[in-house]
Amino acid sequence: MFEKFWRSFIMISIQFCKYHGAGNDFIVFDNRGDVYSLTDETRRHMCDRHFGIGADGIVEIKLSQSDDFKVIYYNADGKEGSLCGNGCRCALAYAKSLGIVSFAGTLGDCALENPECQGQSVYTFEASTGRHVGIIQETVKRGVNLVEYFVKFGDFLASDIKQYNAEEFYINTGSPHHVKFITNELENMNVFKAGRKLSYELYGDKGSNINFVQSTRDNQTIKVTDEHRPEAWVKAKDNNVLYVRTYERGVENETLACGTGAVAVALIQHAKDANVINMALNSQTSDASSNTERVELVRKTIEMKGGKLTVTFKAVINDQGPSVLYKDVYLSGPAQYVFRGVYEMPQD
Repeated sequence: MFEKFWRSFIMISIQFCKYHGAGNDFIVFDNRGDVYSLTDETRRHMCDRHFGIGADGIVEIKLSQSDDFKVIYYNADGKEGSLCGNGCRCALAYAKSLGIVSFAGTLGDCALENPECQGQSVYTFEASTGRHVGIIQETVKRGVNLVEYFVKFGDFLASDIKQYNAEEFYINTGSPHHVKFITNELENMNVFKAGRKLSYELYGDKGSNINFVQSTRDNQTIKVTDEHRPEAWVKAKDNNVLYVRTYERGVENETLACGTGAVAVALIQHAKDANVINMALNSQTSDASSNTERVELVRKTIEMKGGKLTVTFKAVINDQGPSVLYKDVYLSGPAQYVFRGVYEMPQD
């Protein structure tokens, strides 16, 4: 009892960094030595924006037996979450700052076909959905060095998409996502109220992330934000720009960006426009030898309240199957270091 009393005065110090990916913010720390063992309550307190550090989630970097590192993601409620696309991109930036050496090394020729690329570092890392490839790509535009962070997802079939009606769909891109297309008033929507209602009415206690989407049509202008970024109005250049606001389970609120949500929206928008969702309900993996196969290279810009994310992929369409395979799916965007600090807590 005496020992327990004194242990309560011994503080454990966690050195952490704060990162954000288009406003989706994370507490990131190095636990490759298994020094820290945190409870759900501790993590929840760390993420609290009034009584803790404040974040949408926590990214823990651990050792991997097979890859460069391992990513464990926790939601703001303190519980271990599913795949987090922006969290993984921030983990890439943090891993590089720690000096973690990539097994794959640095490539001079850029696999992502960017003519302005000056070179890229390629990592492999473990996450909740298995092995992923991460790429840190540097480009120079008008004399300014720019860094972009890519995470490669696994393959998806159009048959992975569930269609509720003409405007509502579902797909799991490492995390569950309900996607609802609306025609206007995205900027005025109460995303917290509408998202929470859909999340738990449709998907029960486990819930789902809910994405509200307004696509650009006829060169229209859409207001996307006014307090978080100075460019409050964005004019559409083509119909590849999708404006998205997301309610995230685990955070239980709207977040400024969502990486797995961006991927879900991009895939569903393509399948919806190409009218392949119903066609592929009984599809199997595409036969590469089929002479009816065609490949579309697709790039979608996802505009969220915190910034832009880009989703690129190949749509392999086999009309004979019929089947639609989405492969080489990449999520890219910024991963910005914010600050570092020390969080102290009593030893259990």
